[in-house]
Amino acid sequence: MPVVVVEAAGGVAGLRLPEAEAQIRRLGGGLRWHGALSADVILTADGPVVIDVNPRLVEPVNALLSGVDLVTPLLELARGRTPSPQPAGRAGVATHQLLLAVLGAAERTGRRRAVLGELAAALLRRGGYAGSVEELTPGPDARAALLLAAVSGLVLARPSAWRRFATGSVTAYALSPEGWDRIRGDRISLGGRPCDE
Repeated sequence: MPVVVVEAAGGVAGLRLPEAEAQIRRLGGGLRWHGALSADVILTADGPVVIDVNPRLVEPVNALLSGVDLVTPLLELARGRTPSPQPAGRAGVATHQLLLAVLGAAERTGRRRAVLGELAAALLRRGGYAGSVEELTPGPDARAALLLAAVSGLVLARPSAWRRFATGSVTAYALSPEGWDRIRGDRISLGGRPCDE
């Protein structure tokens, strides 16, 4: 499944975590879920902790390049059919989303140099971009290149402008402090221990 080397704006990142599979299976089974289900997981000394669950696909291009088709099973479910089991993804398949990485560099550092460094690394295929495939806008697409150039230019001129792109979209679906307090109050349990940290 997804391996993301560079953390993007808003803290979006992914990593293959086979040890979290039992937790996700338990959650999906408990909900009697029959569609897409994604989760963000934090690794702790006590093991993986699920912090964000969404009823949507994430990283479908990375999964496809890894040998796992996430879209066809959903289409099969929509047609009332039982999808075929998917194979385990191949490890080591790297993808990136440069637009999000540029915004992430501006968010983390607030410095133009970091944004330029991100763009240069992608252009020169160095660091996390070596052997990696663009996932968000694969293939030659003039409109996508224009969007990347416009966003990069804006955050180069004013690094704090990353907020215009990330904050509104994240707050539309992110768990609020009040929501977290409610979850902690309900002491929802995953994997045999309550979520009370």
